[in-house]
Amino acid sequence: MDVNGLNFWMLAQQGDWLPAAGSPDLSYCSSSQRLQLRSARTGPPLAEVFTTAAALVEAAPMARDAFGNYARWDAGSGHVVAGGSGPGEVPIFAPPPLQAVSDLALGYDGILYVAVAGSLILVDRRNRWPNFTLADPAFNFWRLLPLPSGGVLALDRIHSQLGLVTGQPPQDLPLAQPNPALLRSCQQNPDPPRVAAKVALPDSEAWIALAATSAPGQFALLSWTSATAANQDAWLRLVALDAALSQTLSISNQAQIQAAPGLAAPIRIEGVAFPYALAGLDNMRFAALASNTNEALIYDLSDFNPAAPAASVPPAGDSYILAAADLGPFVHGFDQPPYYANGSGMLPLLPLSLNAFSASGITTNQQTIDSGTAQSTWHRLFLEAILPPRTGVVVWLAAADDPAQLTGPGVQWFPHVAGAVDMSTLPPQTPRAVWLSTPTEIAFAAPLLGETPAPGVQGLFMALVQRANTAVRSMRGRYLAVKVQLSGDRRSTPQIAALRVYASRFSYVDNYLPELYREDTFGDDADQPGPSTRPDFFERFVDIFENQLTRIEDRVANAYLVTRPESTSDASLDWLGGWIGIPPGNYPPGRRRARIEATPKLYEERGTAQGIVDALDTATNGLCTRGAVIVIEDFRLRHTFATILGANLAITDDPLLPGYSGSSNSFVGDTLFLGDPYNAEFLALFADDIRTASEQAQVDTFFDQLAHRLTVFVHDQVETVDLGLISTIVEDEKPAHVASNILRATQGFMIGLASLVGVNTYLGPSKPAGIATVDSSQIGRYDLITHLPSLDPRLESDPAYAGHPAPVARLTGPAALIVNAASITLDASGSSAPAGSSIVAYRWTLEPPDS
Repeated sequence: MDVNGLNFWMLAQQGDWLPAAGSPDLSYCSSSQRLQLRSARTGPPLAEVFTTAAALVEAAPMARDAFGNYARWDAGSGHVVAGGSGPGEVPIFAPPPLQAVSDLALGYDGILYVAVAGSLILVDRRNRWPNFTLADPAFNFWRLLPLPSGGVLALDRIHSQLGLVTGQPPQDLPLAQPNPALLRSCQQNPDPPRVAAKVALPDSEAWIALAATSAPGQFALLSWTSATAANQDAWLRLVALDAALSQTLSISNQAQIQAAPGLAAPIRIEGVAFPYALAGLDNMRFAALASNTNEALIYDLSDFNPAAPAASVPPAGDSYILAAADLGPFVHGFDQPPYYANGSGMLPLLPLSLNAFSASGITTNQQTIDSGTAQSTWHRLFLEAILPPRTGVVVWLAAADDPAQLTGPGVQWFPHVAGAVDMSTLPPQTPRAVWLSTPTEIAFAAPLLGETPAPGVQGLFMALVQRANTAVRSMRGRYLAVKVQLSGDRRSTPQIAALRVYASRFSYVDNYLPELYREDTFGDDADQPGPSTRPDFFERFVDIFENQLTRIEDRVANAYLVTRPESTSDASLDWLGGWIGIPPGNYPPGRRRARIEATPKLYEERGTAQGIVDALDTATNGLCTRGAVIVIEDFRLRHTFATILGANLAITDDPLLPGYSGSSNSFVGDTLFLGDPYNAEFLALFADDIRTASEQAQVDTFFDQLAHRLTVFVHDQVETVDLGLISTIVEDEKPAHVASNILRATQGFMIGLASLVGVNTYLGPSKPAGIATVDSSQIGRYDLITHLPSLDPRLESDPAYAGHPAPVARLTGPAALIVNAASITLDASGSSAPAGSSIVAYRWTLEPPDS
């Protein structure tokens, strides 16, 4: 509400602009939160060939590993062959005779999954066990998709179902001969390969392809209306795997399958009838391949509501050109961009720099705008928008006291223009919005557009609401309908972050001037086309001054917002903090606001340990509360360590391991120490009297080492912590006579060694094991030397192909690998390799340190 008592109604969210089914010409960008023209394909319609598409559907996809090697099914030789690490190709797998491969994919777990004649064969590329065949009479393995968590998602087109395959065969180890008299309480392989769950699919569609999406745990299914050329449509379904697996597996009613949890309603993809391959891109976009064309069609579902009935999505205007027509299908891989098959090789799917948008798009407000008062006069509209050259926006408005009068073909709409618009199609004297230098008309509010204003191009645009080419141009009615039309040159698009409309008009003429200046034309006479009446012109002329004065009065009336930390602008935070003695900070605006709000409490606690904790919590968004930063007075760290079997206390660079000590090895409460009875340093603390001056000196020295001292443990293994910010806050908040020490605490929870939970130990999630990095990793602690799977065995110097020993890892970086305190040189010359080089680590044996 402004100073004149006018309220505004705003359109800004996706639900305000677009219907649930979406729009073929407009889209709402979820990242920028703006309405814009939809990216749209501009080429001629595709001339697909059904027989070609049907043949390409049967082609087995290739597999690609992290090294860029590939594996493919060679029907001529009857082998799965691999290439990429040497000239030509080498066979790596042979299915049973007369059985064809329908799909193959390298999993994240290093297993090559091969679908052969309805069965699934697991080929371990790390050679841990022999090939394993998984067969399920009720499931026909046809298409495969590797899962990041291990295993694969399989598509059964015969029985219309998805299957989740998990588990691994037991490793090929020497056979154990257990005593038959002993009871064996567990099975040898608790996680065998199996179809762990199935998801029923509608059997009314012909299932074509399966692809991953950019959303974790979500997948996409491609289908045709039928497997024939007549009456064909292509459909895309999104599947949330966890939700889909919760459904009853014995669903037989197709209506139940349509509404099954996790299985979204079908989305018709326009512009193509027989797509034969599908791949997921970033930001919920998909690429589809069709016959008889050398381009991939792109479909953008980032703003799409898959729950909308009869939903369809047109192809986007992104240009992805293929090397030739009728290539593919897409290659199974781990990263972006996707690859597609090109004969016996593969090529990446890359976009051109140009993009195309719809030429025009129109939408209406999805929520009723109700002023609450009959005959309300709608005042002004404001647009926060970006209008590149050759783009524009037309806002059509209509008002009535009966909402039924705002629907149907008989509605009388009145345009308001911003940007470059063809005025020849609009009524005479159509109002044109003006650009304002202020980013928003709402005093001291943050603009939704979030861009620096640029004259005439981006920022805030304003127009007086009026009925063009009528005798009385004031627009009256309780209810308002809004229709927004965006237009562009197909290379650029306008973007609207918000549209606000104010009512009911506060008229300076009606409130401050004699009646002779007021409008006296009403009814049908006011609706007549032509020039406006003199009072109407005078009203609109006075509104020019009203606009400027209202903006000034708004800022005066709302000036108190500048003095509130939650509402002042980012630029004013340091100025406001200076009122209460807070120096400028180098942390984000949100934390600076919290610091100003917390200042009264922090001043009450200043100089105490709790005050330091609260100040750190405020500046770091609760790192102390979450345990990532711990503030402790040093007298609570009076425990040291005696000999503990199996623990190496010689580490001196970790603040939680002080080195060898024989003082004590147990800590109970704040005062009870259990340790060496001959250590006078501790006994002197609790003796009834001090016998000698030497003992008194030891006591004084011990307390002097711990008094007026503060230690801040920073656990940055789980959360990133700004040590400079921590140091600055501690120095500002602690008393001048207290010495502080900031230590990076990296030790995890260890019983008897670093077991003071909440003091010197941080209980957090375990750091996942990674692949060893030269000159960085500590073997056996966090990172592992593991056998990275490769499809082409020649990359691994397989003895069967090159006669060289097989490596266990591929490492990049300098050639010195740190194992505890020992440095192992990996290259043959004995010198370190240059930074950034790639080396291969072979198997070795570590001798004991004293050998």
